[in-house]
Amino acid sequence: MQICPVAGSPATGLYPSRLSALIWLRAHLADSVVAKKILLTALALALPGCAWTVRAPFAVADPVPVWITQYGKHCRVALPAGPSKFTEYGFGEWHFYALEERGLFSTLRAGAGFGSGAFSRRMLTSAPDGTIGPRQTGGTRSERIHVERTQADSLRRELDARWQRNQGDVRIRQVDAVPVSRDPARYHVFDNSNHATAKWLRRLGCEIRGFPLMANFRVKNGTGHR
Repeated sequence: MQICPVAGSPATGLYPSRLSALIWLRAHLADSVVAKKILLTALALALPGCAWTVRAPFAVADPVPVWITQYGKHCRVALPAGPSKFTEYGFGEWHFYALEERGLFSTLRAGAGFGSGAFSRRMLTSAPDGTIGPRQTGGTRSERIHVERTQADSLRRELDARWQRNQGDVRIRQVDAVPVSRDPARYHVFDNSNHATAKWLRRLGCEIRGFPLMANFRVKNGTGHR
């Protein structure tokens, strides 16, 4: 497994210069399909985004807690992995999420689907009262739901296996020390980190209402912690 820290300066070559960005755009905008993708991405990013709702399962025979955490415009899911232990998973675009390349060019490349997927995994320890909040995650807010134990265990095993398959290329984010692996799944603005979170929550028996474009989710039958 190759684990590399993410360099944080344009001098490393990870951050494309304005000139290279202009050259790339000039070369690709002649393609009408590419131009449409970039236009749709720009429009989607400009929209405020309506809140989407997570309805936790009502009848749970053997409940376990699951935490959904917002990190700005993105969210992740933490599944139980033992007493006071949770494994948190997230999805993003390789350059933007793993390499932490920011700016208009990187944003458009990610949103239009020209980059590659990225999958994160890290361990969290809950507070003595069993909660997870900004102190544990560094996120904006965390919401707790309860789901069936067998479904949570099944999803955790599946996501852990996905992480193991991606061990050839792992980077450690500078901003929060979260390990991120390169992932074969496609990323674009209409199949982003929040859509991945919603898919995982559906696997846990939750009902998702609304379109999870942004991370402004609401939870029904859950417990908030800030």
